[in-house]
Amino acid sequence: MFHRSPLWPAQLDHFRLDTDDPLPLIAFYQEALGMAPTKLNDGTVLMQALARRLVIGPGLRGAQPYIAFRVQTESQLEALRRHVIGRGVKPLASPTPVFASGAFAVRDPDGRLAVFGLPRTELADVIPVVDSCAAELPGRLQHVVVASNDLAPMLRFYEEDLGFVVSDYVVENDGEPTVGFFRSDPEHHSFAVFRCPETRPDHHCYETTSWNDIRDWADHLARLDIKLWWGPGRHGPGNNLFFMVKDPQGYLVELSAELEIVPDEVTKRSWKHEERTLNLWGPGFMRS
Repeated sequence: MFHRSPLWPAQLDHFRLDTDDPLPLIAFYQEALGMAPTKLNDGTVLMQALARRLVIGPGLRGAQPYIAFRVQTESQLEALRRHVIGRGVKPLASPTPVFASGAFAVRDPDGRLAVFGLPRTELADVIPVVDSCAAELPGRLQHVVVASNDLAPMLRFYEEDLGFVVSDYVVENDGEPTVGFFRSDPEHHSFAVFRCPETRPDHHCYETTSWNDIRDWADHLARLDIKLWWGPGRHGPGNNLFFMVKDPQGYLVELSAELEIVPDEVTKRSWKHEERTLNLWGPGFMRS
């Protein structure tokens, strides 16, 4: 049994995606992902469907100011706050209107905020109705992946300071990591970071229940003339079925099924840095 920080267990709850042109982005997530828009008091728009939500805000196109993880109880949240302080990390005010008071944020080495908290009851319990068949398709917001041009500090921060557990590294022949997959509950990863020439958001993912769901999502997107950008395929790390599309800003959206459940005793496995690791079935998307 590995040592768990108070982070465990936590799940990805939402993230913020900024834009200088909100209407096409709102329309995409409403029509393609079945999310209903709700204007919030801070000028952002909450896009929400059953088990999935994100915040669209005004700002630099494609920026991702924060990623928000949901803990289980207020006592867990306070224990996590004490843990990060003990690691020399300064808790900051929560930037998200989705979480209740008591939430806090920390700034990672790339400048992104990782937020921890509990959802406000009025946002957690009421899901607006949207006129889209996608609202009925299963797709739980499951993970966010980022790219970094300074990977080593990011790997150390999420593992050592926050307490995410490494499921898999992808490594060069000399052992240098090029990807780290981190879990905060038994699912293979809720967060991952790739080595890349530029620091940027990479993609976010919705976990479905089966291969048939993958088919149904692809058929739905085809009716909207949204073409698959990558896949279908099967990742090596995580072993999940997947395909990806792009939103109007070019940000990658993944639909997944069968993501690996990792036993407690499994830590820090390694995969070779090669195309096949990223897609056992065919072409891979190599970030570096």
